[in-house]
Amino acid sequence: MRIVRILAILLALIIGTSLCGCLNDSKSEADELIKMLPVDYNGFVYVNFKNIEDSKYSSEYRSKILNALRLGNANGEKTGIYINKTKRMIFSGSGYDRFVIIIEGDYDFDKFKNHLKEIGVNPVEEYGGFKIYTKPNDDKIALTFYKDMIIAGTKQGVYDCINVINGEMDSLLKNREVMEIYDRLPSDACVYEVSGTYSPWYKTVAEGMSISFENNDRVKVVRVEKYKDEETAKEKYEELLKKKDRDKEEMEKKGITADIKLDGQYLIVTVEGPEDELKI
Repeated sequence: MRIVRILAILLALIIGTSLCGCLNDSKSEADELIKMLPVDYNGFVYVNFKNIEDSKYSSEYRSKILNALRLGNANGEKTGIYINKTKRMIFSGSGYDRFVIIIEGDYDFDKFKNHLKEIGVNPVEEYGGFKIYTKPNDDKIALTFYKDMIIAGTKQGVYDCINVINGEMDSLLKNREVMEIYDRLPSDACVYEVSGTYSPWYKTVAEGMSISFENNDRVKVVRVEKYKDEETAKEKYEELLKKKDRDKEEMEKKGITADIKLDGQYLIVTVEGPEDELKI
């Protein structure tokens, strides 16, 4: 679930998703999609596309994200899926047979449904009041429609979302392991990435990251990591303090600032810098 790793000179490596013009209450918008995910999913990646257009890198950012999701080559005139009209998306899952992506946009859904028919993807059943589209030779992958959103993924993942929408399953907002990380991230971000799973490599039991913009020219990255115990968290904290001190001169030259806080099992790192410096 990771899309960012905070390494080297304290988090200068970012996947190229620094976004700008974020709303002050972005979490309220993110919550609208998070609440459609099942409570037992492991976390999520959320991107708000609506507010990136002022950035000089907006096209590049959008393409990188959508290409990673294999959506970047959609022909809008043929499919009705106009990439530049994509508003928001969220990706989540729990295991290889339960994952889903929800994409919201100002799309031509009639044209898209005609396109699906042309390529052999048809509504083959109903589930919870929703038409389920699959390919005859691959019924493990499915999609359906809800308001101005496309819900796609494994068939079980699509079923899971429908169950949540219909109130038959609790939403991810009630997952304590995921939400305790999410709640520690700022409310003005355009990107959220949260994972509530154990990482033996990093010795974290949960982690999260957000990206937001400060004054349209500085990117702010916040990372929260929860370790298995306070002793491990303190070791990581001291390690990052040494790294910060070692790279102080280079960070100052690039206009990058870093703040590292320890709170029990939690390590919170905030890095701010020019868009050009915090972009790959």
